[in-house]
Amino acid sequence: MTRRLPRILCTVATHLLPASRRSWADGMIAELSYADDDRAALRFASGCLLAAVRERARDADTHIMAGLWTIAVATAFYAVVQLSCAVRGVAVLLGARDGMRDALLRHGASSTVIASYEAARPAVVGCFLALGIAQLATAWFLSRGQVRPFATAWCIALMIAGVAVAIQLSIIPASAGVPSEFHALLMQAVAVPALLVWLHRRQHHLRER
Repeated sequence: MTRRLPRILCTVATHLLPASRRSWADGMIAELSYADDDRAALRFASGCLLAAVRERARDADTHIMAGLWTIAVATAFYAVVQLSCAVRGVAVLLGARDGMRDALLRHGASSTVIASYEAARPAVVGCFLALGIAQLATAWFLSRGQVRPFATAWCIALMIAGVAVAIQLSIIPASAGVPSEFHALLMQAVAVPALLVWLHRRQHHLRER
């Protein structure tokens, strides 16, 4: 057995250590050279790796970033949904079958409502496209911990969503059973700020401990 594996384990451990424990890194590397034999070096390096994992799991900043990444991934998922709606809308504009128009017809929408829907369709598709891009931006800023750019992009996304919802409601204000792609958006508008408030409170609690 050589010292190569223990050195690798210690190197991994030093990279896993949170910022508050980085002072341990030099000590780990220095202590490894004083091991009596290869077996002892491996035991020491394994212990260092386990300690680094435990410290990382207890680190408040790690918890916060994990929470931010979770919300960012969820936001990115919603962005993909909106962009897929935009792609489907573009296909409809190019002549593909329109599921929303079919739903309106099935529920007895008048010719005036159908005409209004078709006139507004390009604007709605544009809203989906802009909304998807804005939500991708919010996910990116959130994953980087850039709160102010995230808040700006989030507000832009909400304004775009508001325009899209207003357009839809102006055409079909009360059509029970007609599907709406904005239901998930409304849930997200409530869920993401609620999660951020919870995360902020948890951050404050962890840093007071």
